[in-house]
Amino acid sequence: MTTLHSIAHKHDMNPIGVQLFPDGLVPWREASPPDLTSKPDEQSAGRLRACSYCGSMHPADVAAAIRAGAHGEWADWKYGWPHKAYFEGIPNPHAGMPESRVHRSDPPPEAETDKWRRVQRGFNSQTGEPEYWWAEVGQPAGATTYGKFYTVHLQDATPEDRAIIEQHLGLAFEFIEDGQKVRWSRTAHES
Repeated sequence: MTTLHSIAHKHDMNPIGVQLFPDGLVPWREASPPDLTSKPDEQSAGRLRACSYCGSMHPADVAAAIRAGAHGEWADWKYGWPHKAYFEGIPNPHAGMPESRVHRSDPPPEAETDKWRRVQRGFNSQTGEPEYWWAEVGQPAGATTYGKFYTVHLQDATPEDRAIIEQHLGLAFEFIEDGQKVRWSRTAHES
């Protein structure tokens, strides 16, 4: 079962989120392929299905990625609890499609090749000098990609998908008081 709207942010949205989604139901943004036609010198990688508020991957997609061999690791616990995990090795639904990646380093590691273009991105606020990034345009998207998953979206998961995610990450979650509070405990971690 796939939810059309997320219930995960009903109690944790900041004032901007409340203005955008007053009922607390946040739509899922569908996956979309790279688009080089509108702004070819800007980041244009394919996008996975995600929460339109926080950008989290959909829990059904996280569980499918784990089944396919993706690996997740907890981010720092800057909010005092395991709120986010990063996943690598997610099968890329846009593999092979041309995409554009922007690099902020100057120059990027492969700047001597023909695949890079130097792009002015604005001006330094202190010196007024132009600032440049590098755009890698038209390279094929890789077979795998990466993404983030916010723990609150376990509230949107089917019991089966939730079990897979919790087992993989080594923590089980309990959302209490209608999702206003959370508790977690260790599970047998899957490697």
